[in-house]
Amino acid sequence: MGNELPALVGVVLGAVLSYLVGMLNDRTRWRREHAARWDGLLLQAYSDYGQAIKECVVAYQRLAAHLGLTEDPTPVEPTNDALEQAARAEAKRAAMTEPLRLLADPTTAAAVRSLNDAVWHLEWMARGRLTGDASSWDQAYRDYRAARQTFYETARASLQVPGEVMAERATWPPPWRPSS
Repeated sequence: MGNELPALVGVVLGAVLSYLVGMLNDRTRWRREHAARWDGLLLQAYSDYGQAIKECVVAYQRLAAHLGLTEDPTPVEPTNDALEQAARAEAKRAAMTEPLRLLADPTTAAAVRSLNDAVWHLEWMARGRLTGDASSWDQAYRDYRAARQTFYETARASLQVPGEVMAERATWPPPWRPSS
């Protein structure tokens, strides 16, 4: 019996250690898979929100062009249909913001709020709710572009995407567009 006890302790200790190592490996795998799943959801939410923002800005730019605030190759009169299209874009933007309220880190959530404010500024000008001229539209558009850049930078940082956001043009309008 004296020779069997050390062997029995060794077997029990080996089983316990094997169980603990397996449990730690399972926990690590679960955390990795869980993080990858959340990252995938967050990436989709960021992408959907970015697309919704773009749709809003395009609608507002076209309305603003009709008012003479900016130039656009496809200006649109503020008819019921055009205003409804802008309202649908805004509703989509609002809906795409909700997942970010749940998933985004505080820095990115603050960037989302700033970007929403910049887009609303464009909307109010495009709908004639806020008086302005071409220079005030240009400033509001520059503010929008800066807020969008910040959003993309913080979103990429939260996802730990290497590299930098694709650079915007340094100036707007682009150099190929004729001056008014």
